[in-house]
Amino acid sequence: MVNVNICRDKTGIIKKFVVKGHAGYAREGRDIVCAAVSAVAYTAAGALEDLIGIKDFFEERHGFLTCSIDVHMSPELKHDAGIIMAAAGIGFKQIELAYPKHVKVMDEEV
Repeated sequence: MVNVNICRDKTGIIKKFVVKGHAGYAREGRDIVCAAVSAVAYTAAGALEDLIGIKDFFEERHGFLTCSIDVHMSPELKHDAGIIMAAAGIGFKQIELAYPKHVKVMDEEV
């Protein structure tokens, strides 16, 4: 199962998401559920880096990706990053709705 932990601040803005595990929907390299979750996570990471210029904010290794935004950024950057992170959160939840036996999304305030 893929577990996605979404961490929000008190205002509801996603500050971090952590993706762990493998869906087990199909064998490695053919697992459409893992591919979908990975596509959402990497799209968010790419958008944060390429569209708004954030650097050194994610870590990845086999079966694990974490992405977090700095709380000390400018209001404009924080706004843009918040939209990207929110879009990723929606994407993860949509995949969970379609594949509840393979993806679990935990949404928490930190």
